[in-house]
Amino acid sequence: MLRDSSKIIFADNILSSQFLRDYADVEILRHIRPGDIEDVSERYVPLYSAERNSDTVKRVDISGYLSTEPDNPLEMPLYIISLVEHKTKVEYNVIMQMLRYMVHIWEDYEKEMNKLYPGISKRKAFQYPPILPIVYFEGTDQWTACTDLADRISCGALLGKYLPHFRYQLIALHDFSNEELLAKGDEISLAMMINKIQTYEDLSAFTALPEKELEGILRDTPEYLLGTMVNVLRALLYHMNLPEDEVEDAVAKIKERKMGLLFENAKLDIQEERRKVEVERRKAEEARQEKAACQREAQQKVAEIQWERAISLHILRMLRQGASDEEIAQSIMCHFSMNEKQAAEKLAEAFGDMAAEE
Repeated sequence: MLRDSSKIIFADNILSSQFLRDYADVEILRHIRPGDIEDVSERYVPLYSAERNSDTVKRVDISGYLSTEPDNPLEMPLYIISLVEHKTKVEYNVIMQMLRYMVHIWEDYEKEMNKLYPGISKRKAFQYPPILPIVYFEGTDQWTACTDLADRISCGALLGKYLPHFRYQLIALHDFSNEELLAKGDEISLAMMINKIQTYEDLSAFTALPEKELEGILRDTPEYLLGTMVNVLRALLYHMNLPEDEVEDAVAKIKERKMGLLFENAKLDIQEERRKVEVERRKAEEARQEKAACQREAQQKVAEIQWERAISLHILRMLRQGASDEEIAQSIMCHFSMNEKQAAEKLAEAFGDMAAEE
């Protein structure tokens, strides 16, 4: 289940603008400001699926950052829709989920424009808004799901240039070190550093960061955004099962803008953390062994089928050559390392199968 902290983060336009500026791989978004962003999640998410209430859809006005205005006689809005999916575990069909989501947004846009300008979508000049799909991954595992739709299509090479390609940008939180995030020096990167904390080791790494640089991030942060950061931290710490007094002591440090002392009095149970790690390690090892056993069993079954087929073909070939039963039995014993009894049984099985076919 997704932590509420991600939903809190992307609900704020300041944090969203910093996220797009710092981490989206699109040059025109490098100068985006909070005022350029409108949250339209309530318009799209409930219509697409009731289970996707943690996804975020932002309408980003980029018209002020283009050197030349496109020919737009109807003054239709020019914006990028940023679709951010939040994941804590690898989901292999996310490429199709996002494609369906994008088509849904385009279809809704088409209906909206046709209401304003009847028949506009049938005109040659009509165009759909660009959508930037992003998967924000907070999990610690390697993201192994494909990022290109073509990789999800069977025998795609047969279609050549007609194979559809669609990619999303993957932003994996744990691909960034604390030092890289700290260097950004803004609230979104601080929130991401907080969200990286999942173990005692993560907590220790955070507390080892330079106190002065951490506190510098919140020096000019408006009060309302401090409240947002408090909610992000509170969601994280309750998720980690810290006692309420320790949670409130930690969030008070944010209110006081003392990030360097954030976890001064937080006491995680180190032995409990290590026990959890060991349990997860054992589960992973058991799963690996079970998978290996299944693979060995499948390979053994395939080998047995191939072995039986080879014996049957050998017997059939000798029968066609006019060999006697005794000659065939001797040949089976020689070629397949069987004793006399085993060879006789295989010969009888072969004759039984042939009789059944007749």
